[in-house]
Amino acid sequence: MRPMRRLRALGVAAAMVAVASMSACAGPGGEAPATDASPTSVRTDVGDQEATITLFTGAGLKDYQQALADAFMKKYPAITVELQVEADNNYNTVLPRLLASDSPPDLAVVGDLNGAVRDGLVTNLDAYDDAYGWSQKVPASVLDAGRVRDGETGTGSLYVGGGAAGPLTGVFYNRELAEKVGMSDIPQTLDEWEAVMAKAKAMGITPIVASNADGLIGHLYNLLLGNYMGAQSVLDVAWRKPGASLDTAEATEATARLQKWADAGYFNADANAINQDASYGRFAAGKGLFMVQGTWMTQALPASFDGKYGIFPIPPVEAGGPIISMTANTLAFSIASRSDNKDASALFLDFLTTPEAAAVATDNGYAAADATDQTPLSLESDVESQIRAGYAAVTASEGFFTWIQNSVPAVNTELSAQLQLLVSGKADPEDVVEHLQKSYERGLQDR
Repeated sequence: MRPMRRLRALGVAAAMVAVASMSACAGPGGEAPATDASPTSVRTDVGDQEATITLFTGAGLKDYQQALADAFMKKYPAITVELQVEADNNYNTVLPRLLASDSPPDLAVVGDLNGAVRDGLVTNLDAYDDAYGWSQKVPASVLDAGRVRDGETGTGSLYVGGGAAGPLTGVFYNRELAEKVGMSDIPQTLDEWEAVMAKAKAMGITPIVASNADGLIGHLYNLLLGNYMGAQSVLDVAWRKPGASLDTAEATEATARLQKWADAGYFNADANAINQDASYGRFAAGKGLFMVQGTWMTQALPASFDGKYGIFPIPPVEAGGPIISMTANTLAFSIASRSDNKDASALFLDFLTTPEAAAVATDNGYAAADATDQTPLSLESDVESQIRAGYAAVTASEGFFTWIQNSVPAVNTELSAQLQLLVSGKADPEDVVEHLQKSYERGLQDR
């Protein structure tokens, strides 16, 4: 069976939810729901009590979330999980109204979490966190994305619970070309990776296939920002924390590294002219050694290329440094504040932290945080093992973060333009960082 065959549709749906956080959705209006959104008395011994809980999902994630529901019901047959499915392009529009209604779904992925907390639409999960010990089970770099205090993400009370699973954003490589240039081990630092690129360039091999007509060299740029600034500092920007800034010496260093690689000819000469689909074709045709993308790319590569490529996380700046990656969690949900089945819903969230749920995520094309998985990072492993190992390495480093495009819409718009200027030699790193920071500040003022 082809690796990760279901990931393309899932990646689209996950991206749909993630993009919603880039701008605040309008609240449903009216007063906050008249219910207790911060339960202090909770029960965990409800697995044998009959209940029906509803999970609201986008169509692209239906099969995956049905598999999670089936696994849960197998373990807890007294509880029925029913899916309520909405078209992906309508999901984030419909959800706030549903949560504010008299018959909301019990569980949902909430794109605008700050808005949902502000409007009293989701349950404060602190008591369940204490009861189930989620803070000890789930990486903080994942769980903190579900914390909100006074409109600030990443701190305060918990409003999203579950496990940790999702795509891995990293460095894809062509196995045949890697052998040709003598890359026998995963590079341990950016300098080592750069040395491999230089060797490939000298041998007439394009080091990195990139598409920048659609700004997707931004995946590499975000990874460099995470390496130089630290994953948490990039998260601070994405979560709009007071004082967070892109205008830093570290961000400028990361931008200068990208410029250095562009100036050295490490990208295809027409990077600014081709889009994502064209870049996939180039990579699969053996016209480049590396490509920086997320594991959703496995769905777009032709079957004839199976077994001929692999992936590893971007190397750190210094040997032994944190292993980082952007991802979007697919094992996490919020409980509606008006849910009549909060205890049963919380049991479902706890189930998502188990190896059984991790196995479902893996079967559906995601890597999952599983403490029992000791898969080593190796160039010799098959791609599925490499994805699991890479995700585990990021988990161990608490190195998960999100794209800076998810901070404010203005950054999303400005980033593509600035990266095109940088790659074409028409902007320097200081200019790029300054423009991004100004767009970030404008976006904050517009909120």
